[in-house]
Amino acid sequence: MTAPGGGLARRLASNTLHAATGRVAGLLLWLLLTPPLYRALGPDGFAVWSLFYALTGYLTALDFGLSGATLRHVAAARARNDERSAGSFATVSLLGYAALGAVWIALVPVLRDPVLTFLRVPDAVRGAADFAFLMGAVVFMLTGFGMTLVATLQAYGRFDLANVTTLTATLVQGAGLALCIARGWGLEGVVTSTAVGWLVAIVVGAIALRSGASAFVWASPARSLEKLGETVRFGAPLQLANVLAVAHQQLDKVLLARFVALGAVAPYELGLRMATSAATFPQLLMMALVPTAAAFHAGGERARLAELHERANRYVLFAAVIVTAGVLAGAPRLLTAWLGRADEPAALALRGLMLAACAGLAAGVASVTARGVGRTDLEAEFSGVALAVHLALGLWLVPARGLEGALIAVVAGNVVGSMWFLARLATGLGWPFVRTVVRPLVVPGVAMVAGVLAAAAVDRALPAAQGLLAWGGVLVVGAVAALACALVALGLRYVEWAELRRLAGARPA
Repeated sequence: MTAPGGGLARRLASNTLHAATGRVAGLLLWLLLTPPLYRALGPDGFAVWSLFYALTGYLTALDFGLSGATLRHVAAARARNDERSAGSFATVSLLGYAALGAVWIALVPVLRDPVLTFLRVPDAVRGAADFAFLMGAVVFMLTGFGMTLVATLQAYGRFDLANVTTLTATLVQGAGLALCIARGWGLEGVVTSTAVGWLVAIVVGAIALRSGASAFVWASPARSLEKLGETVRFGAPLQLANVLAVAHQQLDKVLLARFVALGAVAPYELGLRMATSAATFPQLLMMALVPTAAAFHAGGERARLAELHERANRYVLFAAVIVTAGVLAGAPRLLTAWLGRADEPAALALRGLMLAACAGLAAGVASVTARGVGRTDLEAEFSGVALAVHLALGLWLVPARGLEGALIAVVAGNVVGSMWFLARLATGLGWPFVRTVVRPLVVPGVAMVAGVLAAAAVDRALPAAQGLLAWGGVLVVGAVAALACALVALGLRYVEWAELRRLAGARPA
């Protein structure tokens, strides 16, 4: 799904399959473990677990874009056959994560009590929340080390070994969570298993890098600091973009805990986990694009870069509307199958957050393209606009309308932010506005409406069910949504059947 010629498209598809296997394994594992984890921790404990993930997300966003800079700069250095620079950029990333991790660990004693008090964490789970707050900084540092290794492997084209590294973290964390649930080790054990998973993945990633990228050599700290300025120039806007994006993603948890109740975070988190899992599938199509976009930009291949964006965008949006249509039509049925019971607030959250995710995916390939060409300032604008709209509406609507107000705010933020970003990218790269911003969204919009209407009619006709029968109903509703969306997209030639068949023939190398 890139420039003319099947070789590169097939290679991108192959790399995407490698990256996808690890993400899909993580997705399935979390879907499997979330219901028993919710039952084991209870609503308040699960809410604290959710806030722990929010905390580690905030900390990871405060990484000055180190892993993103590693992927972009190492890939560009390899395109120039500059192995020395490749090692220097990766080493700067490791040193940066070590320094930032030390700073956050030092700040935890100062910030922990005021933050937990602001969030109104009850005394019953206060001790576990204290531990989670401290471990968040440790998990941040370990995650940074692991993602540096993953980014370096991907920049060297070893998506297979990068996948082994991330898959290791997922499987070890999953085994730890299952053990904690079985032994009743509570939130402290669950948080510790996350750190252990990344620790094991770091060892595996280091071995994979040594064996799979023989030309790579780590630089000395002194030599790597030569690349600090270039890393910061790329990473500083990305840092700002990440901070704003994480604040945007996690804002409603804070608002709900503050203005409604801590327990109100639980249905939001359940909907968020399912929406995030569903949105993973279209996101997988973008995982191999950054190093390719960086190589095209480094080589001055502007036409190939434009073609990469246009074709990849069509397939990402095609996948996004298929998934979104199925979730919107069958959200209550899906949550009943997953949780074993109906949960109307969680179903409402799932529908709203799935719409927000689809709106964000409208600018997904644009974000990858901007990162590949070094325009991380546009990402920062995107995140800033989305957060500003979200925060303004959230402060008004959440106290008055609770969960419903939070969902309206996040959807509006993503819609406005995506449109702003697409317009700015088109202007910055000199691409036609209508072709970049307007035309790509028309057919997907029509296809999604058709998919929702068709799937909703089938959902109403199917009887309520539990267990495997409930999952069977979910599959039927999803299949009808996919079929209706595909008929519209293929009928209007938004995607080509012959090209789909060629890409489907790709295999991991």
